[in-house]
Amino acid sequence: MNEILPGLKGMLNVHPLFVHFPIALWIGAMMVEALAVVRSSGDWHRTAARLLYLGTLFGLLAAATGLLAQNSVPGEGPAHDVMELHEKLMLVTTSAAVGLCMFAYFQRDRFAQGQRKLLLAGLLALTILLTVGADRGALLVFKYATSVHLPNAAK
Repeated sequence: MNEILPGLKGMLNVHPLFVHFPIALWIGAMMVEALAVVRSSGDWHRTAARLLYLGTLFGLLAAATGLLAQNSVPGEGPAHDVMELHEKLMLVTTSAAVGLCMFAYFQRDRFAQGQRKLLLAGLLALTILLTVGADRGALLVFKYATSVHLPNAAK
């Protein structure tokens, strides 16, 4: 497998393979729901809800793999502090996404324009939380080099 996908050899865990899906799908859900509100379109709204559902499924996978990956971060120091903040932010974000999924699902047959605006506001808040939490994950990788093998590191 390393010959086909040599980049996987440098990974300490699979968490990075899952994190980009909820990012793209939740931001996509927000943008499509904005179109649904502007156009008063049930079709666009249903598409946004499906993106939200799919993003939340991948968000749960990313959370699970992230919890398994936390052992690859040193047990103390600045990287650990950033990891703790990243974990809290992303668990709150994923929980908010689950809440938005429940709202969208239970309101699916009677979504009025006001409820679409409320969902859009929730998706905007979700995107803000997501951006801050994902930034802390990027800090872990790009500043502290967690989840990667360093080629010149002492063995």
